[in-house]
Amino acid sequence: MRNRNFQPWIELILMLVISGLIYLPFITQFGYYNDDWYSMYAARVGGTQTFHEMYSIDRPGRAYVMIPLYELFQGNPLYYNISAFVFRIAGALSLLWLLRILWPGQKRVTFLIAFLFLIYPGFLSMPNAIDFQSHLIGIFLVFISIGMSVLAIRPQALNNRILLWVGAILTGWAYLSQMEYYIGFEAVRFLLIGLLVWRDNPLWKKTLIKTLYAWLPYSIIPVFYLVWRLFFFNNERATTDAGMQLGLLFTAPLVTLYEWTGNFIQSFLNVTLLAWGVPLTQLAFTLDISNSMRGIFLGVIVLGVAILTIQNLERNSTDNNDSSPQTWQKEMLWLGLAWTIAGLIVVILANRAVIFPLYSRYGLVSAAGAIMALVAGISYISEKRIQIALIGFLFFSAAFIHYANGFQHAQYASNLRAFWWQVSWRVPQFVQGATIIANYPNSGIREDSFVWGPANHIYYPYKVKPNSIQAGVYAILLDHDAVVRVLTRERQIFRKHIIVSTFRNYRNFVILSRPSMQSCVQVIDGLQPEFSHAESDSIMVIGPYSEVEHIVLDADFKTPPGFLFGTEPVHDWCYYYEKASYERQRGDWDAVLQIGEQAFSLGLAPRDLIEWMPFLQAYVYKENIKRLVDLAPQITTDPFIAQQVCQILKAMPSISANVETTIDENYCIPN
Repeated sequence: MRNRNFQPWIELILMLVISGLIYLPFITQFGYYNDDWYSMYAARVGGTQTFHEMYSIDRPGRAYVMIPLYELFQGNPLYYNISAFVFRIAGALSLLWLLRILWPGQKRVTFLIAFLFLIYPGFLSMPNAIDFQSHLIGIFLVFISIGMSVLAIRPQALNNRILLWVGAILTGWAYLSQMEYYIGFEAVRFLLIGLLVWRDNPLWKKTLIKTLYAWLPYSIIPVFYLVWRLFFFNNERATTDAGMQLGLLFTAPLVTLYEWTGNFIQSFLNVTLLAWGVPLTQLAFTLDISNSMRGIFLGVIVLGVAILTIQNLERNSTDNNDSSPQTWQKEMLWLGLAWTIAGLIVVILANRAVIFPLYSRYGLVSAAGAIMALVAGISYISEKRIQIALIGFLFFSAAFIHYANGFQHAQYASNLRAFWWQVSWRVPQFVQGATIIANYPNSGIREDSFVWGPANHIYYPYKVKPNSIQAGVYAILLDHDAVVRVLTRERQIFRKHIIVSTFRNYRNFVILSRPSMQSCVQVIDGLQPEFSHAESDSIMVIGPYSEVEHIVLDADFKTPPGFLFGTEPVHDWCYYYEKASYERQRGDWDAVLQIGEQAFSLGLAPRDLIEWMPFLQAYVYKENIKRLVDLAPQITTDPFIAQQVCQILKAMPSISANVETTIDENYCIPN
């Protein structure tokens, strides 16, 4: 009896501890990702009311979540990650509550399902906490809504039933206001009501009629929502426009049906089985040895704690209100499969698929059903040791995957912060309206906002135009199309990124590149382009067009905001290189030499040989032949760098014959 009283507390503590171990190791290191850059910039310079305009194009209800959150957290990503963690736990607890209503006697099994849902590795967007608040809040609300509708079926006073109806309907509209493809949960609501009706009278025809009757009060949730969405709401985003997406079926029926079938098979397998394996190969097995060991250690701890606790939880036998052991297995298996299918149908009809890691979110509707079917399937295995081994693998895999996912997100944010801190050391200010082309090391740039977002948070954290949200500086996404546009000298192009206006210019831009993790940020001067050996081909092609005059040299240096870029890094080699590059652009060669002596006295030196260039030029200007000769053996180990040094140094104006001879003999390697 004592164990029975303490079981809910044991379950809650276990969920908190294990999910904390899984989700929190890197929480202080996460930053902005993807759409965060434009949304948080718009809110920062335009106020919280910009969220209404921002989400009016496809999901206007999200503004009512983001406004109070921004007023509480401002733009600090840490607070959003804490909030996401809380809602993730709340969603798992609300699922547990729903499952306990359906199977009150199967406490261990329902807890295992909710627990696995909490750490489900098929959802990899937890670190992207700002943009995914609505997804997690919607999950919490939907289980509350369905739970109230299930409770309303039980015999009770009419007043209580009406309250449950109203609560279920309001929370139903609330979760749909956050994410339109969550409407697949309405099919899940129908299935769960049907399950309860089926238990009373397992005849298909009567079950269907009674289920329709019991579901009728909740039909206004999807009906009203769809009527509003399809006939009254002006959807301005193609990817969330139902008419446009379904229209593909009529324009190319065979091709569309073929693609839908392939997407469904892929998504079904990903949600049900491959979620525990594919991200493991994509993320966990790509870690370095040190982090691999940490991930394995975490996985073993999670596995051990979870298995020991679950085994020691009270194993309640089924009671009079629950189905027999054999029946609950069948119910969970078939209901779980039906739930998975129902959740995927809307995703497939919208021409999307569950793909790891980028589009893992589309499996959220189906995740709980897939886990239910998986746990039921494992329960059919008669050998207890095999059951425990399989469950143990699920916990280990989830822990390892989330550790690797968190590490990669933290590493991306760390690299980005380092990049822009170096830019802030090098660039006091950009001319308003300047266009930037950037190259981040070891991380892709999928949208131009990934560049102009951080740049504007540093250099233009205010409105530059009174009546609209316009970026102070713009950016070009460096791809094949951009290279062609630069080479053909195309004119300025206007683009409105949801709410932020930009005017990227293919004729006038400046390149900021960090070619590798061993390099510092290098500002490419088209009049004297110098390239790292690790530089990308695209930047070498368009480098001669880069214009450093978009940098304002006589402005005060800006300090990146701490809530987003953290504290200033230790002044390593890159700090001195950036300052020397700045002074070189100003033409102050004495300052370049002074900065160099400070760096060298600290034992600092470049790991990317091209970063010797400001100092080599200063030595030429000051006719310091000894330093030119001393550095030559190191620099000429790379013929690509030596050739550039030879050409750039010899092109400097007014060099003496003695210096020119030194350059020729030491740097100009004969063919």
